[in-house]
Amino acid sequence: MSASHSAEKALSASAQDSRNTQKRSRTMASSRKTRLALALAGQYAGLIAFAIFTCFPFVWALSVGLSADPSNTWLFPRSFWPTDPSIMWFERVFTEMPFLAYLKNSTIMSFWTIVAVVVISVLAGYPLARLKFPGRNLIFVAIIATLMLPSEVNIIPNFITLKHLGLLDSYTGAIIPNFAGAFGIFLMKQAFEQIPQDLIDAARVDGATELQILWRVMVPVSAPSIAALSIFTLVNAWNDYLWPSIVMTTRDKLPLAVGVFNDLTGPFAVSTSLVMAAIVLTVLPVLIFFSFTQRYFISGLDGAVK
Repeated sequence: MSASHSAEKALSASAQDSRNTQKRSRTMASSRKTRLALALAGQYAGLIAFAIFTCFPFVWALSVGLSADPSNTWLFPRSFWPTDPSIMWFERVFTEMPFLAYLKNSTIMSFWTIVAVVVISVLAGYPLARLKFPGRNLIFVAIIATLMLPSEVNIIPNFITLKHLGLLDSYTGAIIPNFAGAFGIFLMKQAFEQIPQDLIDAARVDGATELQILWRVMVPVSAPSIAALSIFTLVNAWNDYLWPSIVMTTRDKLPLAVGVFNDLTGPFAVSTSLVMAAIVLTVLPVLIFFSFTQRYFISGLDGAVK
């Protein structure tokens, strides 16, 4: 009886230990889930706060631009969204200033800037990524070092050069200094380095030249990175103000950033609603373009991050 009683006590103690272990495991799992939920809630709260912070200026400008009451232009208007929305300020942008001419100029300049930047970045990034030649690393370091220099350093040399070439007050003079950029070369070099070497070796075995490998193999595979570079270039070219304002003097040739600023700091500066409507119309094309190409933008940056 004593042995049987001891065995029962041992079994009971073992069962109790098992129940305690299970209880501790459930408690730890519940605590882990709680921590994960709190961390996820904190991340979403931070993202929402960041979204509100970044979107507020554009939403406020749109609200003021749609308000028929010119006095409703405080930082925090009486009603944040207008109760009497009107497009009259947007209509005045088109009727009282050459907005369509500015839009055409920005489109032309941005398009050719994107084409030139992509072509030059691809041609420079491929040899830096895949070809072996003396001084390759030194050249790449020198290119990256230019990112440390402020853009204002190039203004005087570029202005004097374009003056001697007779390119002042022209589309070419306004966009040609932006053709070669260290960021584009770096982005394409990183994208080309992610492509498997076996793919390049197979093309060489088939008798492809380096240019054929570049345009028929590397470029199609790196399409997301090229799209990301195009978006970056578009935003920079579309918003470029300093250099075009120095080079170009004819009003009909001015891009949006320069033309709208000149008009809205001159005779139209008294109308805040008109200023906000013009700003919204200036930013809107880039937002539309980005909304259709954001997936390429995100996927194209993966290679650079890796």
